[in-house]
Amino acid sequence: MRPLPAALRPRPARTPCGTGFVALCAGLALYAAAATLIVSLVSSPAFTARVPAGPARRYIDEQALEAARVQALAIAAAGEARSRLGLGLDAEADRYGTGLIGEAYSGITTTLGQIEAKRSAATPEAAALLVRLLREAGVSSGAVVAVNASGSFPGFALAAIAACGALDAEARLFLSLGSSSWGANNADFNVVDIVSAAASAFPPEYDYSIVGVSPGGSDDRGLDMDSELLESMIARLEAGGLRVSSPSSLEESVATRAAALDGDGAAAALVNIGGNYASSGADLGLSLATGVVSPGSAEVPPGPGLMQSFMRARKPVVQLLNVRRLYESRGLVFDAPPWDARNARVLYRRTSYALGALLLLPPVALAVVFAARTGRRGRKSEGP
Repeated sequence: MRPLPAALRPRPARTPCGTGFVALCAGLALYAAAATLIVSLVSSPAFTARVPAGPARRYIDEQALEAARVQALAIAAAGEARSRLGLGLDAEADRYGTGLIGEAYSGITTTLGQIEAKRSAATPEAAALLVRLLREAGVSSGAVVAVNASGSFPGFALAAIAACGALDAEARLFLSLGSSSWGANNADFNVVDIVSAAASAFPPEYDYSIVGVSPGGSDDRGLDMDSELLESMIARLEAGGLRVSSPSSLEESVATRAAALDGDGAAAALVNIGGNYASSGADLGLSLATGVVSPGSAEVPPGPGLMQSFMRARKPVVQLLNVRRLYESRGLVFDAPPWDARNARVLYRRTSYALGALLLLPPVALAVVFAARTGRRGRKSEGP
């Protein structure tokens, strides 16, 4: 017996649980989930957190906000220490009165630097940005972060401590005394002095230490610096209990840093601040990198260099150099004043994109329902 043509076959009885009904239920469930999450986020204490000064308020990334607040206190403490030493400020160069902007040239200046980059590093937002970068590099609570810093960006050196502390990570700092122009290039207030002066601003639970110091500059021995100034600085620091190494080669410079920063293999990531001799060795490509350099994202170049050492160990590197490009790539305003609202909107909203996605869920759910109902009507109109 031949089967009936499709057009003459009896249709199954309709039930309330058809395709359209199921899609509608799914859409309503998505809408309810979105509404619940939005309400919980907006009503959370983090959403109502306030910045101590300026227009940047009511943001929800607590770690970035904490780092920024601590950074502001650290900058203030360093500025007060500079004032006590009787070292004046250049009102035009250091227009925000941070005390972290140096001179156009001095006896410990090693290379040319961009003043706008120095000012950008000497802001609370520098610490908030570094929180973002460290999280992207996989740093979390309990991690150890190696920090290799020249004197070129003292603001970033303080930001590294603030960001690691906010993430409940340990910061190990290896500092070099040389600096590009406008950095920590005052022999009486070098990068070690600045970090030490800011110590009172860091909460007692922040775990950080200076694990090594070197001259920096040419060959990491300060060959391009004023020898008398350099010797005076080294003598003063060693009298205070710090040992200043003077390597005889690039290989020794890299090995000294690697041993001090990651001799136990505990470091989860490297933060490289400035372009000191040991950072990337003679490799131009790495010296131009900025932001997070993830393991496997780039071929490890040959030759010695601290960045190369970490990359070979499959550990991420956060490079704080080429600051204008770094800031612009992150949607930040370069050389903006502290607590600038434009940068605050970017840095202190950890879940801004997630909220946007949640707000899109209701219309997406409705679209699903509409598509299901349209498809059902289309099937009804099909002929044999």
